[in-house]
Amino acid sequence: MHSTIFQITKTRVEKENFLNEDTLMQGDNSHFDYCAEMDDKVRKEEIDYLVNHILPKGMFELTSEDTILYKGGADKWKEDFVSEIRKKAEAITPDKVQDWIGPVYQLEKFLKDPLDTGYWFYTDAEGVQSYAEQSYEFLREVCDLEPDTTLYIGGVIDYHF
Repeated sequence: MHSTIFQITKTRVEKENFLNEDTLMQGDNSHFDYCAEMDDKVRKEEIDYLVNHILPKGMFELTSEDTILYKGGADKWKEDFVSEIRKKAEAITPDKVQDWIGPVYQLEKFLKDPLDTGYWFYTDAEGVQSYAEQSYEFLREVCDLEPDTTLYIGGVIDYHF
């Protein structure tokens, strides 16, 4: 399967520090079989889709092709996140605890990727971090932002897992 990794930072990323297919560990013992850069057209489409369809509705606004504005909404997201955790935890019963893709797996998956997209996020502006993180870590960082904070999008790459 293919999905996307977004480099999103609090400072503008210099082009030479954009996330690219050589930045992240790939292959054995990695989440990614391989990574590949996207052309500019696909990159713009992916960014637009992220902001307008994947991130929590109303929390972000695309202000240019490589900047997004955090508009607020972290408290609402945290409430919704906790509510969904409780709902998924209630589905865990002794007779379902060992189900292969049952409620324990669904809870674990949700805790790592509450956006349920397979998108990963890379928040290093220098381009030296060797890993990306699933959506929970990105949203956790967003919760520390002040409304009207501008975030910058650097590299956007395709990955296969």
